[in-house]
Parts: sequence; C-alpha cells; structure tokens
Amino acid sequence: MRVLRCISLILVMTAAASLLPAAARADSAQQAFVAGKALMAKADFDGALRSFATAARADRDNRAYLQQYAIVRRIIALRGELDAQQDASRWEYIARGLHAFYVNQGIYTEALTLDREIHARLDSASSGVMLAETQLALNLNAEAAEVLSALDTAKQTATTQALHALAIARQGKIEQAGRIAKRVSLAEDAEPGVSYYLARLHAAIGNGDEAIDLLTRCFESVAPSRLERFKVHVRQSPDFAELASTSAFAKVLQTESKVSESGCSGGSRCAGCPMRGKCGKDAAK
Repeated sequence: MRVLRCISLILVMTAAASLLPAAARADSAQQAFVAGKALMAKADFDGALRSFATAARADRDNRAYLQQYAIVRRIIALRGELDAQQDASRWEYIARGLHAFYVNQGIYTEALTLDREIHARLDSASSGVMLAETQLALNLNAEAAEVLSALDTAKQTATTQALHALAIARQGKIEQAGRIAKRVSLAEDAEPGVSYYLARLHAAIGNGDEAIDLLTRCFESVAPSRLERFKVHVRQSPDFAELASTSAFAKVLQTESKVSESGCSGGSRCAGCPMRGKCGKDAAK
C-alpha cells in the first residue's frame, strides 16, 4: 500500500512538473501582450509589434495575440504608405482608416496630428468634425470651437453646429451655447450620430430632459450591431456627468434599437452600403 501511495505521488508530481513550462509560457505571453498594449498606447508601434510577436510565439494557441500582431503590422504598413501616397483619394481613404484605429484604441495624440493634416487638406464639415471630436476628447475645447467656427456657412451642418456649441459650453459659456442650440434643427431622417451630438450638447447646457429624449431617439434608430458602442461612449462621456446618477439616465441605457439590420453590412438601409447593387436585398428592389 505504501508503495502504491509513493507511485501515485510520483505520478502527480511528474504531471504537475510537465505543466509548468506551458503555464510559464502562458504567463510570459500574457506579460508580453500587456507590454505591447502599453507601448501601443504610447504610439510606439514598432515596440508594440515586437511585444505582440513575442506573445504570439510564446502562446501559439492564443489567436488574440496573433491577431493583434497582424493588426499592428498592418497599421505600421499603412502609416508608411500614407507618408508616400500621392493619390489624394487613396491618401484620404488610408488616413480615415488610421483615424478610426487611433480613436478606437484611445491613441488621441496620434489622431490629433493626423486629423489636423486631414482637415488642412479637405477643409470639409466631415474633417472638421473629426478634428473637433479628437480635440474634445483631449479637452482642447477652445481649439475645437475655433475649428468649427472657421467653417464656411455653406459647410455648416447640424453636427458641426452641435459640436461647436458643445465646445463653447465646455468653456463655461452656457448662454452662448444655448443660443446656438436653439438654432440647430434635427431632420426627421437624421442619422443617429446627429441625435447623439445634440444629446451631448443639451446635457452640457443643462437641458436634461431634452438630452434623454435625444438619446432615446439615437438608440432607437441605430443599427443593433452598433448600439452597444454608442452606449459605451455615453457612459464614458463627461458631457453626461450630471445625468449619470439619475433614474432617467439608467432607463435610457436600456433602450433597444427599433431598426432591422441588414445581414450583409450591419446597416439599416442600402444607401451608402459597400455591397450596394451586389446583394439579393438590393436586387430585389
């Protein structure tokens, strides 16, 4: 009996020992991955790529490590291509893609540099909104207001006006922001993003009920696959700080989308869809 117990103990110890290298590799991979994330947040993409490569080699079964490595490798390639790109439309396409990546990852300093160049080239409502949004994320409120006020009248939209007023409100100029808010009209078929910008504005100037109504409209009209992204942004936005503890705010965050979603592109309608004219839904029309 004693011999059997000894053999069992030896077998358990041997099995445990065999697991240690794999566990150690997993720990090493995780550490490298975390280090890569930290480097990417500092816009050290080359350093992040090396860390993600280390993580992927250490734990080849973790697809997230390899995926992150591939993404950063692609971003580095696009950054290099952007600098050398001579075709204006291709440059804009790459620049907008990089902007989306930077914002998604919270690398706002890189987004700011890029957005300034984009707006300098395009000088459009869209580029102005991109730049102003990044500036607001960095609390550069006066700069955001300046960018949007400099747009020609013909380029002004409900979105540019709402963000302009928001930038002013964040500087404590509530009455001035309120006057602009009264002039902004929301079209019946306005995109969800417009409702969201206006909701932020009204929350910032103290119109809580209006902000809640606009958030409701936004959530109900956004595609289901994009809804949670909006709600995360709402929870994190400083513009809703005064409403965050209210029951109305908690209730509006439970709002569900009321639109049906296309299975091909995640949109609620075919207009602007990259698959337009190529799918059964569009052909049926």
